[in-house]
Amino acid sequence: MLTKITNKTKCDVKDCKNDATYFFATKGRVGKCFLCEQCLAKLSAQGKTLSVPKSPKNAIKKQMERKIEEQNYVQE
Repeated sequence: MLTKITNKTKCDVKDCKNDATYFFATKGRVGKCFLCEQCLAKLSAQGKTLSVPKSPKNAIKKQMERKIEEQNYVQE
């Protein structure tokens, strides 16, 4: 998904003056988004805090519900 840049390009993040080291493809006319190492690190750190891992209790509950449905299906 991320590709290392070989030419000199500026980072696309607002108020960032650093040279970009990575880019990724986007839809639209421009087609690429350029990021420096610092902005990429900040973006990934913020993404980790926003994503919430799934609870193992939900997985166990779903498995129990499936087993109950299977047992009810067999009994009918």
